[in-house]
Amino acid sequence: MDIRNTNNSQIITESFIKGMAKKNNPTLLALNNKSAKLPFGRVLNNELGGANSPHTLRRPAKHFMPLNNSRINRYPETLFKSRDVNKPSKSSIIEQYKTYKEDQLMSNPGGDNFFLSKTGEVIDNNYDHSRITKRVGKDLSDAGNNLLNAVKDLGIGAKIKYVDKHGNIQDGRKVGLAGTVVNFFKDVASGLSFGLYSPEGEVRPQGGAGRVKHLFKKIFKDALVGDIVKGVPKSVIHIGEDIMFAGLNAVEAVPDATIGNFKAGRKVTTAVFDNTQVILDFVTDVIPGGDASIRTRSFELAKGLKGLPIINNLTTPEGNQDEKEWRYVRNTSFRKVIETIPSLMPFRI
Repeated sequence: MDIRNTNNSQIITESFIKGMAKKNNPTLLALNNKSAKLPFGRVLNNELGGANSPHTLRRPAKHFMPLNNSRINRYPETLFKSRDVNKPSKSSIIEQYKTYKEDQLMSNPGGDNFFLSKTGEVIDNNYDHSRITKRVGKDLSDAGNNLLNAVKDLGIGAKIKYVDKHGNIQDGRKVGLAGTVVNFFKDVASGLSFGLYSPEGEVRPQGGAGRVKHLFKKIFKDALVGDIVKGVPKSVIHIGEDIMFAGLNAVEAVPDATIGNFKAGRKVTTAVFDNTQVILDFVTDVIPGGDASIRTRSFELAKGLKGLPIINNLTTPEGNQDEKEWRYVRNTSFRKVIETIPSLMPFRI
């Protein structure tokens, strides 16, 4: 009911009549008495009688102006309806952090509920950690797998798990140090042969201009920059990362064998060591040569100003995993921001 569209004097008068008539109050009868004993009886009688008259003038609402423009709602008044409250979207910061944490824990063994050697249920949040043999056994198994990954990253590269753009967990593989050297010679051979030899999966150039362009691309961009400047440091970082996480997993066996016998102790141990692994993985990603460092400094000349380093990374549409830098991690605003900030800081080696 809008106070601006109501004759308030009329409402008060009519309500007064109905209430008095319903209770058959003698006072109402006295109001109809036109005796001089009631000085105001005649005035009230005329007012009350006129309110029920069909000929009574209905004054427009503009004759009454409220003190403010607020509305008076029908009783009972309902405030802050649940459907009107803004609910956090799926891309909220909390959800994006969970996504980031999952991606980090799938890149190396160590997460208490992550089983990278499985082909089916990789993330098992219902895994029973109550038995000491399972807890300590998983810690030592993760430590051993990380040491094995160090050997693989020295060679062709260790396998990892990642979530593709369709939300499915897939198998991936890092490029090891030996694999980087092999790729270097393949790229050089492809460039010097003007594309007559092309690594598997690459499209051969066509025409004279295309072959000359292919020569410079394979020699300078792919071989020198991609394989040597970027590839070798990244492979070395992966090896150091594997050894570091192997030590972290071995240390985790101590609290798992002691305070892990209590439910609260298990929760604390899982939270501390899982988040520690995520933080250490972040550090190795953002240092020069790390995966995140390469992502933030990637550039695309075809995009113009948007293709410049850092800008290219920040303007990449969220959810886009088509570019090779985003193949093994999910593209979220949270990841782009926290990885870009360190890239703006000068590093001295």
